[in-house]
Amino acid sequence: MKNKIVNSIIAILIFTSCIVQSPKYTTLEKVISLRIGMSKTEVEEILGVKPYDLKAYTDSSNVFIYVYRTLDRKTLSFDTKPINGNKSKGKYVQLAVAYSKKGNVKSIESCNMCPDNLVNVNKVDFNGIVVFITVTLPILLIYFGLKK
Repeated sequence: MKNKIVNSIIAILIFTSCIVQSPKYTTLEKVISLRIGMSKTEVEEILGVKPYDLKAYTDSSNVFIYVYRTLDRKTLSFDTKPINGNKSKGKYVQLAVAYSKKGNVKSIESCNMCPDNLVNVNKVDFNGIVVFITVTLPILLIYFGLKK
C-alpha cells in the first residue's frame, strides 16, 4: 500500500510540468543595430528571426511585427543602486518595422499600443501540490503508523 502511494506521488510530480509557449525573439542589441533603408532580408539576418505578425499592409508600405526581449536586473529592494544586481531576462516587446513597397525600411519603432499577450503559460499550481503533499502525507503516515 505504501509503495502505491509513493509511486502515485512520484507520478504526479513527474507528469506535472510548466509549459510556456513564447515567440522566437531577438535582443535589444540587435534591434539597435537596425538602420533606415535596410532591406527586409538584411533586417531578418541581423535580428535572426522572421516577423512575428503583420500589423498593416497598405498601398504605400507594409508593417511587420518582430519581438525582442529586454534585459532586467534583480536586486534586493533595500540595496538598489544603478549598477548592482543580477541580469535577468525581462519582458517581451513588439517592434514595428515599416517597409516601403520597394522593400526598404521606412521606420522602426517599439509598438507601445500592441497587446502584451505574447506568452501563453499553462502551468500546474505547484503551491497547491505542495499544500496537498504537506497535508496529505503526514495524515497518511499517521494512519499507517496507527494501523500497525
